[in-house]
Amino acid sequence: MRQRRGQAFETMMLVISVIVALAILGVLMNILGGLGGGIGSDPKQAVLQKVQAQAGQPGASTAAKIKVTTDGYSIRKDDVLRDTTILADEAQFICAEDTTSTTPALCDDSSGTSVMLQKSDYFFVVCGYPDKPSGAKYGISLGRTAASADGACVEENLD
Repeated sequence: MRQRRGQAFETMMLVISVIVALAILGVLMNILGGLGGGIGSDPKQAVLQKVQAQAGQPGASTAAKIKVTTDGYSIRKDDVLRDTTILADEAQFICAEDTTSTTPALCDDSSGTSVMLQKSDYFFVVCGYPDKPSGAKYGISLGRTAASADGACVEENLD
C-alpha cells in the first residue's frame, strides 16, 4: 500500500524549488554581470576592475568599452584606485587623440586628478610600468576606438 503525502508536503517542496531557482538565478546574474566588459554598467566600476587587475603588472590590459550617458561625467583617481596598491601620483588619465574626427574632443584629462567625459561610448586601456623610476607608472587611456586607447597607453605618454 502506497503512503499518501499531505498538502503541506507538496507546499514545502514548492517553496524549496523556488528558493533553489532564485539561488541559481543569483549565481547566473553574477556571472553574466562579470562578462559584460563594462557595457551597461557603471563606467567607474568597470575602470576600477581593470585597474585592480593591472596593479603591479607590467604591460597593458585589453581594451574594454564603457558607455557614458550624461555630459560632464567625471571619473576621479580616488574612484578607480581604491583597494589597490597604486598611489594617486603614480596614475594618470590619458585622453587618446582622434585625428580623423572633426567633432570636438569628448575627453578632458587636464585636471590631473580626474577625467571629464561627454556623453558617448569609450574604449579604455589600463597600462602599467611598475619599474619606471619616477613619474606616473600607470595610465588609464580613454579613446573612441580600442586601437586609439591602446595606442595612447604607452610609457612615453606618462609624465
